[in-house]
This record gives sequence, C-alpha cells and structure tokens, in this order.
Amino acid sequence: MGSRLKSSIGLVFSVNDLAGKGIASWLRELVGFKKLDVKNELIAEAYYSSSFDVLLVGFNEDVIYFDFLDDVMDVDYYIVLSRHRSEAKVKSLTVHHTGNPWSRADFGGRPLELGIANPKVTKALLLNLLRYSKEFGIDDEFNVTYEVTHHGPTNLKSPLCFIEIGSSKEEWVKEDARKAVAYSVYDHITNPTKLPDCVVASGFGGNHYASRFTAMAIEKGICFAHMIAKYALKAMGLNELCIVTEQALTKSRDRVTHVFMEKKLRREWRDIVKEKANELGIEVVFT
Repeated sequence: MGSRLKSSIGLVFSVNDLAGKGIASWLRELVGFKKLDVKNELIAEAYYSSSFDVLLVGFNEDVIYFDFLDDVMDVDYYIVLSRHRSEAKVKSLTVHHTGNPWSRADFGGRPLELGIANPKVTKALLLNLLRYSKEFGIDDEFNVTYEVTHHGPTNLKSPLCFIEIGSSKEEWVKEDARKAVAYSVYDHITNPTKLPDCVVASGFGGNHYASRFTAMAIEKGICFAHMIAKYALKAMGLNELCIVTEQALTKSRDRVTHVFMEKKLRREWRDIVKEKANELGIEVVFT
C-alpha cells in the first residue's frame, strides 16, 4: 500500500457522492489545497494544506465502506463529507457518529461495533451548520440536527464523524447547502482548538434525528458522543445491549461523564445502562 498520508485532520469523501464531492469542491476553493500525486488504487484524488495541516481525500468506494482509511491515512481524526438519504425526504444538514448498535451490518461496518466518537468536534460542526445555514439563507428550508449512531465504518482507530446534506438528489446538488457545509468545516479546520466547553454525554432513546438531544446540545452546554435510538434498543437482546452500552460510554475522544436517557424506556434497558454507567463513574440523567 506504500506509506500513509499524514496530517492532523483528514477530510474524506467519495467521488461518486454528489453531496460529498460538491462540498469538497467548495473546500478546495476556500482552502487552496495543493494536489498530491498519489499512486493508490483506493484513492481517486488527494490534496493537502500545509497552512492548516489538513488532508482532503476522495475515494472510489462509498463512504459507509471506508473501513480501510487507517491503512492509507494517519490522522488525529476524520470528518466524512457525505450525502444523507431519507425515505421521508426531510431536508437536513446533519452530523453523526458511526456504529451498528445491533447484530446486523446492513450498511457497512461490523455488527455490534461502534466507531470512536468525537463529541466536541461534532458539536462545533453542528453549531457551525446553524450559523452558515442562516448566513446562506437556507435555515428555513433545512433542518440542522444530529442523527443517532448508525452505519459504517466502525473499526477505525481514529475518531470519526459524518457531516451530511439530506436527503435526496435535489438537496445534494444545491450549492447553498454545499457551501453551508463547506464553510462549517472550513471554520473548524482553520481553528481546530476552538471547541465548545461542554458536558460530554451519551444518549439513549428518542428518534433517528435525535430531536431532544439536538435541542439539549444547542440550548445547553452539552455535546453528545454516541446516541442509541429507541428503534435500535428494540432491535437488540439484553446481552447485545450490554455490549453496545459499554462502547457507547467508552469509545469517545472526549471522556463521557453523563448519560441522558429517556425515562419512558423499558426498565430492563434502563437498568443495564445504569449499571454500566455506575461501573464507569458516569452520572445518569433521565429526560
């Protein structure tokens, strides 16, 4: 495979992803990357900024199958530029962490495995999306939100988050949406140590768009690592929930100190999460 591409931050996308490719195009214009001559069959295009020590790399593979990233890159963390697809056709700008909180791996990664979350960076990106969606006049059209933990890749050794445009081709090619995401990422990479001062938490319960947890992050000093939706809890047995809960509380770049859990969840689910949180000295708060 040859030597790995090295930088502090790795911005990655699929060249076959309309949203990701469009976001990357705006970032190339904003940052002034230098194109790299890389001979690797996985890499379609690669760029580097020495000013910000950031790589921007496009791959032929789809983003949910980026399990190989650690083989070709050596970075502190990844930000994946991506589309979001939704049957409900919700227009959205989203951020989320990756993982399969059940015994299936229908969309990349491994079953019952969560990636390493990056809660402070992800919240910074969420807040940037709010700012730039307003700046580019699309805040009434697009919903800015977290998504819960889902899909691959799950096995990477560096933290990773996705930033996405949803949820159909009409939105993926919208230049103002691409610009809002690109500027949100640019704002972060030009000052990566400017991170929110927040309580780091994991969340259990709620819907796919984590509406309650998103509101808590925006309105209060909280940033979320993994969030396990109610539909995922329903899809797991209790032994599987034990496996997933431990990862949700420990696989994070920033130490998780709190759990926010929907109080209407089944008692057996609440008991498992509480027991694991108590073992780790993590405070449980019911919402």
